[in-house]
Amino acid sequence: MDAGLAGLLGGVIGAAVGAIGAVGSAVVTGRKTEMQVRIQVEAQLRQARMQIKAEDARQQLEPRRVAYTEFLTQARRISESKVEILLSLHLAYTERHSRTEEETMQSINGTLAELTEKLNLLTHLWSKVSIIGPASTSIPASALYRASTSTVSEILTYGSTVADAITNDTSFPDPENPFQRIGIAEQELFEAAQHFTTSVRPILDIDIR
Repeated sequence: MDAGLAGLLGGVIGAAVGAIGAVGSAVVTGRKTEMQVRIQVEAQLRQARMQIKAEDARQQLEPRRVAYTEFLTQARRISESKVEILLSLHLAYTERHSRTEEETMQSINGTLAELTEKLNLLTHLWSKVSIIGPASTSIPASALYRASTSTVSEILTYGSTVADAITNDTSFPDPENPFQRIGIAEQELFEAAQHFTTSVRPILDIDIR
């Protein structure tokens, strides 16, 4: 509780103590004074409750804002890394004869490992969102996480196919079907991100005045 709230509550307590004397005098001065004092004390108590409620809302709002933003940003990073990874895989294949197989595989594995690390971080951030709530964010957050996982899975599968082609020195795998699956997963990720953003906006826009 900050100094402002402490001062406000102190004022309310002081007013209540003063009200005791005022009520005692009301026997002499009449019911009108008693009613005025009661109204004043009740108004101050309502103000204190409203301010405490607003402070509680503020304390919950910022951690949620941070958790939602980090989660959504990480999901977008996974999405945005797709093109770079696919180009990297194609480049590794076309340059396979100008480098040793070990160097080529290290390049591919490093690229795919970075994507896996991004998903691991997203998993951690998803857990934070699940804990911090509220319950209304659970379904859209889970949908966004599943869509991101699906995108990563499709890319990793395609990367493994390219690596096999390099190891066996076979033709480059036909990208049509893998790219189609990646595209579907990407569209689901985009829609899930929009749904999550829509679901948390009312929470972040809560009136805490």
